[in-house]
Amino acid sequence: MEKAELERDSTSEQKVRSERNKTIILTLVLSFFIIGGLGTWGYYALFGTKSAADFDLPSNEEVAAAEKTSGTSIYKPTLKVPVTEIQRRINVMHEYWNRELGFNAWNNYSISRNKEELMNVKDDIQNKIQPFVSGPLKADMENAIAKIDSSMKSDSVEPLKGVHRIFHDLDITLNGYEQDGVYWEVTETWEWYQKAH
Repeated sequence: MEKAELERDSTSEQKVRSERNKTIILTLVLSFFIIGGLGTWGYYALFGTKSAADFDLPSNEEVAAAEKTSGTSIYKPTLKVPVTEIQRRINVMHEYWNRELGFNAWNNYSISRNKEELMNVKDDIQNKIQPFVSGPLKADMENAIAKIDSSMKSDSVEPLKGVHRIFHDLDITLNGYEQDGVYWEVTETWEWYQKAH
């Protein structure tokens, strides 16, 4: 009888331990997910992409005023290519990258299949935008061209995502583009504007 009671006590102790172990494991797993979720949220809240609404974006008049106060022009318009045409070309380039890479399309983008088109885009930037810009905006065009070259050399889409972000931010900063609220803060033009105004 004592042996049976000891076995029952031992079995009930094992059940209590088993339940205690399950509770500890469940608590650890839930803690991991809660801490991981809060950590991820905190990271993106502090360091992630920002909304364009978080910034005081300039009007055309404010950009012109910043050019005057800084002594640095970002546009070099001509009679055939006025500022509005330069802005339109930036928007067209942004819309092109939206179609090619936006909304996770970059996952299926092939550098090798699009090399000729990338060369044409690079030529458009060099011949249809770059001659009509200067200062930080020219530096942004040079950066975009370098990223296209890097992408073709490495056969990687990553640099092209950077090109898309450059034109995205320029379209927001210079044209008031409002269809997407994300703002990457990747352009020399934005940094220049922040210092100049």
